[in-house]
Amino acid sequence: MKKKLITLSALASGALLASPAQAQLAPVRTAPASPSASSQSTAVSSGIQSQSNTTAYVTLPGISAVIQQTLLGPKLVGPRSTTDLGPMHSGMAAGDDPMGWQVWAQTGGGQATNSLATGGYSIGTYGGQLGVQKQITPEFLLGVSGSWQGSSGTMSGGFASTNSTFGVTVYGGYQLDEHWNVSAMAGYSSGTNTMTNSGFTYNANYASSQWSFQGGLNGYYKVGAIVLAPMVSILYSPINSYGYTDSNLVLVPGQTTALTRGSAGGFLSLPLDKWQPYIRATIEQDFYAPTGSGANGYTGGTIGAGATVPLNDAIWASVDGGYNSIGRYALSSWSGSVRLNVRF
Repeated sequence: MKKKLITLSALASGALLASPAQAQLAPVRTAPASPSASSQSTAVSSGIQSQSNTTAYVTLPGISAVIQQTLLGPKLVGPRSTTDLGPMHSGMAAGDDPMGWQVWAQTGGGQATNSLATGGYSIGTYGGQLGVQKQITPEFLLGVSGSWQGSSGTMSGGFASTNSTFGVTVYGGYQLDEHWNVSAMAGYSSGTNTMTNSGFTYNANYASSQWSFQGGLNGYYKVGAIVLAPMVSILYSPINSYGYTDSNLVLVPGQTTALTRGSAGGFLSLPLDKWQPYIRATIEQDFYAPTGSGANGYTGGTIGAGATVPLNDAIWASVDGGYNSIGRYALSSWSGSVRLNVRF
C-alpha cells in the first residue's frame, strides 16, 4: 500500500513539474492590434498632401505652359518666322495668325519625401495628360485636358499606399496686349486609394475627389537677346477623402481639406536658332495648407529649367524639371515632364 501511494505521489509530482514546461512550450496566439484611428487619419492626410503636390507641380503647370507657348511662343521654323522678337517667338505680339487647332500630350511625375516623424511619407507620382484646344482668335483660346495620375510609396506608421486618379480640366487664355495675357483653369479629378500595413495585416480602400481652380497673369518682355516672362497666380484646390470600412470592419470617417496658394515669379530664356532653353523660379505663399502639411511651412519656392525644341513647322517638344520645396521644412519634392505639341 505504501509503495502504491509513493508511486502515485511521484506521478502527481511529475505532472505538476511538467505542466509549467508544457505551458511554456505551447504556442501563444494573440491577434495583432489594428492601427489607431489617428495613425490611419495621418496616413490618409499624407496621401492627400502628395496629391496636392502633383496638381500644383505637374498637372496645372503643363496646361499653363501650353497656354503661354500658344499666345507668346514658341516661334516655329518656316514661314512664321519673326526675327524681330527672336527665333522662337510667335503669337499676337509678333502679329501672326492664330494657330487654329492644337493637340498636345505630356508625361511626367515626381518624388516627394516628407521626413517629419509624424505625418512623414515618401511617395512617387507618375502619369500623363492629353489636351486639345482651339485658338479662336489671335487673342483668345479655349481647351480641355484629360489626365491620369498614379502614385505609390510609404507613409509613417508602417503604411504603404497606391493611388489612381482620373481628371479633366477646362482652360482658357486671353492676350491683353503685346506683353500680358491672363489664363484660367478649372478641373475635377476622382481617384481610388489602397492602403496596407503589413505589421498589422491591415488593408483599406477608399475614394477621393479634388477640384482645382487657378487664375494667372503672365508677361513677356524682350531685353536684348533675353526673354523675361514674369507671372503671378492663385490656386484653390479643395480635396475630399471619403469614409471607408477597413479590413477590421471599422468605419473610418472621411475628411475634407484644401490648398490655397499664391505664387509669383517667372522664367528667363534665351531664344536660339534651333531651341529655346530657360530657367524658372517662383516664391509661394500658402494661405491655407492641406491637413498635416502646415508643419512644412507656409512659404516656399521652386526652381527649374527646361527647353522647347521645334521639330518642324507644326510640331515641337518641351522638357522641364525642377525642385519644388525650397524653404519647406523636412520636405523634398522633385518633378519632371516631357510634352509634345502638334498644331493643324
